[in-house]
Amino acid sequence: MSRMSQLALDRLKRAYSAYYDIEDIEDGTPLKALCAYHMRDSQYVLVKKAELWAAENHEYLYLCAVDHLDEGAVDQIFQRVLEDGEPRVHPHIQHMYTYLTAVTLYDSAEPQALAKLRKLKKRREYKLSLHGWMEFRIAAVDLSTGEITVNRAGRAIQKDLKRLTGSIISAYHLGEEKTQ
Repeated sequence: MSRMSQLALDRLKRAYSAYYDIEDIEDGTPLKALCAYHMRDSQYVLVKKAELWAAENHEYLYLCAVDHLDEGAVDQIFQRVLEDGEPRVHPHIQHMYTYLTAVTLYDSAEPQALAKLRKLKKRREYKLSLHGWMEFRIAAVDLSTGEITVNRAGRAIQKDLKRLTGSIISAYHLGEEKTQ
């Protein structure tokens, strides 16, 4: 993993740590960290036992880093996120949604891999969505240019990720210029 990848990974973990529980993963795969977010909203009348409604939202964000993104790496990340994330989904009457999100940092990529990444999708509805749904989102960040490639579901995170990684990449390049 390049120095830039490590720096971006550390800064993303620090940014996400305000809202997510972060667990570092060192198993020799592209997966570097798991960030878990849980939220429960509810409305009640007078006392908490008289609950009108409740909704639980979960997100498991997987931070991955590879030097070169190829189709094999895209498949490996997709399979790993689904294998780890699907058992974490516990649908019930108050479950609204669970997002399984993969954010992949790379230095170079094959065009076929990025095309495949754009087409990835996995959505599962539980009891006609009465018990919520699960959706897979993926974003790949080119650390050399700052370009972000996402699948259809990942469009929701693209803007925030662009802001986060853009500041990291520009700070890194400014630091490189100062040392030269």
